[in-house]
Amino acid sequence: MDLKLIFSLLQTFLALAFVLGLAYVVLRFGKKVTDGNTTYVRIVEKTMLTNQSFLAVIKVGRDYHLASVTSGEVKILRDLDREEIEDLLEEKRRKLEENPLANLWKMRKDSE
Repeated sequence: MDLKLIFSLLQTFLALAFVLGLAYVVLRFGKKVTDGNTTYVRIVEKTMLTNQSFLAVIKVGRDYHLASVTSGEVKILRDLDREEIEDLLEEKRRKLEENPLANLWKMRKDSE
């Protein structure tokens, strides 16, 4: 084989390894930087209605709202009672902790 061809293949494989390594680092550690509950606006829960629309419970500051989200618009349908939503979220968290698979899920989340 030609020496230039071997060098070109080696250079291509090294570049590919570098890009894959960089993608791994960004996906592995970049999520920790952006994933958090300290944001002012966050989607608490969503339920798909069609493949292009869903209902979402959105927390803005300390208030909760029910929104309809489609590919073209977002509409706030109504304001929700904060105490009721927080009670439901707490109940959901307790049920998740009682689940025997929850420890596996928590271990997976902690490893990320």
